[in-house]
Amino acid sequence: TFVLLASSQKSSESLHAQHKRPHCTQTRADLSYCKLTTAKLRCGPKKRAPKALSHRLLPQGKHSATHAGRRRHAPTKATMTLLDHARAQERDDAAASHEKDAKHGLLVQKKPPQYPQDGLKFAIAGTGAMGLEHIRNISLLRERGSTIVAVADSDQRARKEARAELDKWGFPQAKVMSDWHSLFDCGCDAFIVATPNYQHHELLVELLPLAKMHVLCEKPLCTTIQDCLDVEALVKEHYAQSDYMFMVGMEYRWMPPIAKLVETVDSNVLGTTKMVAIREHRFPFLHKVAYWNRFNKWTGGTLVEKACHFFDLMRRIVAHDGSCDAVSVYACGGGGVNHRDEDYDGKQPDILDFAHVIVSFSNGCSASLDLCMFAEDMQTEYVGVVGTKGKVEARCPECQFRLTTRSAKSIAPGRTPPLEAERNKPIVSHIHPDAKIKEAGFHEGATFFELSAFVEAAVGSKVPPVSVRDGLMAVALGVAAHRSLDEKRCVLISDVLPGYAPP
Repeated sequence: TFVLLASSQKSSESLHAQHKRPHCTQTRADLSYCKLTTAKLRCGPKKRAPKALSHRLLPQGKHSATHAGRRRHAPTKATMTLLDHARAQERDDAAASHEKDAKHGLLVQKKPPQYPQDGLKFAIAGTGAMGLEHIRNISLLRERGSTIVAVADSDQRARKEARAELDKWGFPQAKVMSDWHSLFDCGCDAFIVATPNYQHHELLVELLPLAKMHVLCEKPLCTTIQDCLDVEALVKEHYAQSDYMFMVGMEYRWMPPIAKLVETVDSNVLGTTKMVAIREHRFPFLHKVAYWNRFNKWTGGTLVEKACHFFDLMRRIVAHDGSCDAVSVYACGGGGVNHRDEDYDGKQPDILDFAHVIVSFSNGCSASLDLCMFAEDMQTEYVGVVGTKGKVEARCPECQFRLTTRSAKSIAPGRTPPLEAERNKPIVSHIHPDAKIKEAGFHEGATFFELSAFVEAAVGSKVPPVSVRDGLMAVALGVAAHRSLDEKRCVLISDVLPGYAPP
């Protein structure tokens, strides 16, 4: 659903042959294209198989400047739809049969997903900020046959806002209900849980035994470890042998530059991962219905509610192959800046404003989180991964990706630092989502790509990209971090998760 412009060796055969400048700008000639599948952003080297297309990302109606300052304009209208472009790209990708490049090891080939003509029929429980974002992003999946049959929320204002969004984004037939129990028999085959954190457990305990629909549960899975264990047991009992899938919503995995970072790490171009650093600096928590996000008992605590995203990313980056996992957590931080003038029934908010967290893994890797909820007026994220052969970084909202590999001089230095001519030049690219995707939500289009991955898995492999165990572990790391902060000591994951033993 990006506007994908392809430059081919046979320019007369392609609608886009005249557009040969990428919006995904590169500072290295040997890494010249990026391509997006429904779930993953991939980069590859200039070397490619014969007749393969080099896909470029370029938003409609925009231009990219050449190094000489010339400007090439993209068409404001195309004879092909966005879906046509995506399907054409997928066919080309499957036919090309690219293999890993020996130098960079970046994957560049993927089979096209197979979507059913009828798509998925969604129901959404909870129409607060995240529920409305799902409505907008599912509208971008209508060309694949997906639709919304019903939504539910107990709050009158939330229902009114949902009705307006459903009508605006092309779902006038969708029903708006006041009780999420009504959604169980609404005819859906995909159920999104977007209620407040503390309601997840109650809803899932009733929903999962039905085992008659795919489920996407927004993060955090639950607010306590015991509740997460209950849900995990239900998923194993009712979904392990069923035709349906349970997935936890961790949309930060699908922010375009972070998705590209993750795949780069998976490719082993960095060698063995040794360090991960994550930073989010932003504005305070927004207001939610009935101020539920102001108190730890309803959110699980800031390091569960907010930081579960980052703990999930740490595990995805370091422990993706199952050979290791988190061992211990140490945290420090506090509050006292945000929400001090707020009063709710005589009580002040008790949530954290800032924290530093260090997570140690069983393979010797360490990961750190720097979280601040009062740093600036924008929500900014940074993810950096250092391996034995180099470093990769992702920044949002700049949508910047940066890869640096170590030179021979750096690996075996002499008495002087590497000179400029002896250093490897970094590969830098900027990947911006299509304007329609940005309009549909926040996080640089991550919710759209997450939903696309959910649909692809639901109608294909039935293997969730984010499992119930992933959701449980993200909460466990958050709980351990809060205990570490309260008790001023390092906390083992086995201290908070009974029976846990990392590989």
